[in-house]
Amino acid sequence: MFTYPAIGTEIINLITYSKEFIVVGHVSPDGDCLSSEISMKELLLKMGKTVHMANAGPFDRSEITSLRSDFLPHIDAELVSRKPVVIVVDCSSSDRLGTIADEITGLTTIIFDHHSSGEQFGDFRYIVPNSVSTTMIIMKLYQALGVEISKEIADHLFFGFATDTGFFRFINAHRGETLRMVADLVDIGVSPNMMSDKMTGGKSLGYVKYLGKLIDRSESHIGGKLMISSSYLSDSKEYITTDKPSDTLYSMLLSIKGVQVVLFFKEVSENVTEVGFRASHPSKVDVGALAESFGGGGHKKAAGVTVPKNIALVKEELLKAVKNLL
Repeated sequence: MFTYPAIGTEIINLITYSKEFIVVGHVSPDGDCLSSEISMKELLLKMGKTVHMANAGPFDRSEITSLRSDFLPHIDAELVSRKPVVIVVDCSSSDRLGTIADEITGLTTIIFDHHSSGEQFGDFRYIVPNSVSTTMIIMKLYQALGVEISKEIADHLFFGFATDTGFFRFINAHRGETLRMVADLVDIGVSPNMMSDKMTGGKSLGYVKYLGKLIDRSESHIGGKLMISSSYLSDSKEYITTDKPSDTLYSMLLSIKGVQVVLFFKEVSENVTEVGFRASHPSKVDVGALAESFGGGGHKKAAGVTVPKNIALVKEELLKAVKNLL
């Protein structure tokens, strides 16, 4: 049965006795990343600390655009000179911090994460690969520090959990502790049905048409074991492409009989391609390790990478790599 390991005394003391912090998350932040940053900020504020949140973005999805002003896009020299402690959440490698990685060089850094792949960075690390989300790790930090979880914080903790578990769909057997933690959040006042509406509702017609185009564009490879789909720069002329449909797309393509791996390619610029990886639960393919081999990272079943190559070349290379694994 899984249980969370104790958080080290060095980390607890560093957080307890330091006065100023910068909380940082990975580029192209998702629900778990943003919820983790916000929950960490609120924890530190409750402890009387001075706190700054930073994220290189982009904040281009409609559901997070309003949050952009809450995060520093850069860490300036004056702030660095005060030697704040940096807390990095939901990030498995320093390059996933974007330009902020260079700006925090030399500052004491604590990592809270649940990704098993990627480089080991930071001065102190609390990494729990078996945790379903980083927000659940931060919930454990609240408990370790004896800080009360308010209704507002509980909402953020639950949202990160819900996004990274596909709203409970990705939780395996023998994870009763996780469900008991979530039950505590519900008892505090979180409404799962309202959270579901927040995650899935409010989409535009343009989003639905874009999702339909990506499904229509999907391709089957390796005897039906691999499904891919692609998004191109030209799509923005006809569809609303800022709301990422990838979670819904992954779910639909993984539901096809025999599919073990799904790849979603997004053309960011002529020579930059983002790739999302998903693996089915029965699949033996570790997409986190596969993404890491291309410079990215993630989990065994979900990962991502940004590759400085054109989309056609990235497709060719990844198709070969997945074929070798399957």
